[in-house]
Amino acid sequence: MLTTSRPLFVYLQRPDNARWVTVGRYLAGPVAGTGRFKYAPSYVDAGLTWAIDPVNLPFRPEDDRPASRYNGLHDVLRDACPDSWGQTLLRREHNLPEGTLPARYLILANNADRWGALAVGTRPTPSVAQLSHPKLRQLPMLVRELAAMSEQRPAIDVRLRRRLVQTASVGGARPKATLRDDEGRYWLVKPGIASDIADIPCLEHVGQQWGAASGLNFAATVLHPATGGRSAVRVLRYDRIGQQRLMCVSAASLLQAEYPDKLTHNALWSYPRLAEELRIIGAPVEDWRELFGRMVFNAVCGNDDDHVRNHAVVYQYEQRRWRLAPAFDVVPNPVETPRTLTLQLSMGRFDISRSAVLADAHRFGFGSNDEASHYLDTLLLRITKAFDQVTRWLEPEWQEVLRTRMQENIAFLDVTQIEHE
Repeated sequence: MLTTSRPLFVYLQRPDNARWVTVGRYLAGPVAGTGRFKYAPSYVDAGLTWAIDPVNLPFRPEDDRPASRYNGLHDVLRDACPDSWGQTLLRREHNLPEGTLPARYLILANNADRWGALAVGTRPTPSVAQLSHPKLRQLPMLVRELAAMSEQRPAIDVRLRRRLVQTASVGGARPKATLRDDEGRYWLVKPGIASDIADIPCLEHVGQQWGAASGLNFAATVLHPATGGRSAVRVLRYDRIGQQRLMCVSAASLLQAEYPDKLTHNALWSYPRLAEELRIIGAPVEDWRELFGRMVFNAVCGNDDDHVRNHAVVYQYEQRRWRLAPAFDVVPNPVETPRTLTLQLSMGRFDISRSAVLADAHRFGFGSNDEASHYLDTLLLRITKAFDQVTRWLEPEWQEVLRTRMQENIAFLDVTQIEHE
């Protein structure tokens, strides 16, 4: 565990020249839940002013900011921790108990594969080791090894297993790993697992491709049918451009909403609130409307796993501003057609309905209800037309399931059908 006498230094890969600098230090207090962060004097003296979290850690060099969530770990540092899958691997590797504090995972996770542009270490000067990632040609073996890890079977390839455990820093609950293609791009590989009741990689690929074909900004994906006996989806990482890592902050951090937190999330998890945070941190109005479009798309396709860690912002150095990150983890519910989403569509409302979608439309930058209604109706047409572009990846049974779901949910959103009723 960390103590008050041993700070943890936080490193940042600069967005302008890709050099690593010490951006600040994190110090755990003597009592659990009393961690503090302060921007480093060397960072300030160098004239650097990038805030690593524009909401919870704005650039105020004089502040020694306490952390009010995650047992004293600041939100953006929690973003840099592994989520469920990575935590599972680290618990196995280090014999950790359930309930291990997030700060412990932050320390144990390797810097080579963290989400975003942050790294951590015990030295005042940056020391960020680079690990080689599997190559695209190794994808079949990677899928088999991830399956073995998920099922707690012995390693198929010991060296690959060791590397995957070392780089288990990216979020989410399902088995995954990063590979690099021949053009130097980084992809997240997510295979199917034995307990899946449907072809989840295929559904994710369809969800992502469908959203993109509807004119929304969705992360690129590639489907690998039945690779190594199971299908896998490859998702382009938006927090990497070659060796440059981009600063990222989750919607959980922007909304100051701890995740997972089953007790209080209903009040804080909200699309309109997230749109307001986008405005506050300087994202342009097109991002607010993009978020509105994603909310509508999730309602139509039945993606009710739209929680606060499945949305994020990324810092675009060329624009000198934070932007809404490409949509990711958009997977139509494989079991049923949901009638609610996980985030509120308008204040206090989770139901998939036209009135819920439009009630807080002004928060997404629409000047009037008529403008929002026109945007909604145009988007519904685009989503409907785009579906035919993605059906080729679906078995006939799933084509019918998703087409019926789309028609049913559009009936809740389409003014012409509502008026006809």
